[in-house]
Amino acid sequence: MSQAFFVTGTGTDVGKTFFSSLFMAKYAPKYDFQYWKPIQTGLSEVDDTSFIQKVTNFEDRYFERPIYGFAHASSPHYAAKKESKQIDPKFVLNQINARRHKRVLIEGAGGIFVPWTDSFLGWQGIQQTNLKVVVVGSSELGTINHTLMTLECLLNRYIPVIGFYLVGPKNELIEDNQNTIQRFSGAPCLGHTSFPMQRLNPKEFISYSETFFDVNGSVINSVMDTEGDEFVP
Repeated sequence: MSQAFFVTGTGTDVGKTFFSSLFMAKYAPKYDFQYWKPIQTGLSEVDDTSFIQKVTNFEDRYFERPIYGFAHASSPHYAAKKESKQIDPKFVLNQINARRHKRVLIEGAGGIFVPWTDSFLGWQGIQQTNLKVVVVGSSELGTINHTLMTLECLLNRYIPVIGFYLVGPKNELIEDNQNTIQRFSGAPCLGHTSFPMQRLNPKEFISYSETFFDVNGSVINSVMDTEGDEFVP
């Protein structure tokens, strides 16, 4: 099975890029993973690819450039319209398919129902690639509803879900949130990581990822999928 995989979120700004930066910081050099966000919006405010490269200080070879990049911070279909352009889902899917046997983390744009075009939604793109998916959700109040809905939508469409990962502050709800989502969805909780309390330089960020991200190896073992051979962090 392919070791390329999707990272999607329960919504915007729930921690997909933070999860991706932690994964890259911990595993990219060790297992030669690349980061790729094929459709990037909001370039006038933030560039996720550049952000991850900055926090890790990794070489260019660990990063694929976006296929489509738009300045406006909105859903891809609207951001493209603002620039009188249109996304071609077939072209995006062909590009993903060409990389499916590489080790690449593919970060989606927003949640799974975010439109790429007026007639094509994010989940359709994920489904047509048949790649494995990690769902990233917030650790805070509301995550049970948002995460269960996202997981149900994916699983009911026979999209292979590795599990879910929570990002954000540790609180009194988190253990119950994790257990409740697991119980109702059947998808495993792959872990939880809080945001750092202060800004970290690349060396410190890599150390942070090694200490606090994927502490049980659940993410990397599921992603590598080596028929019983276990990869450990």
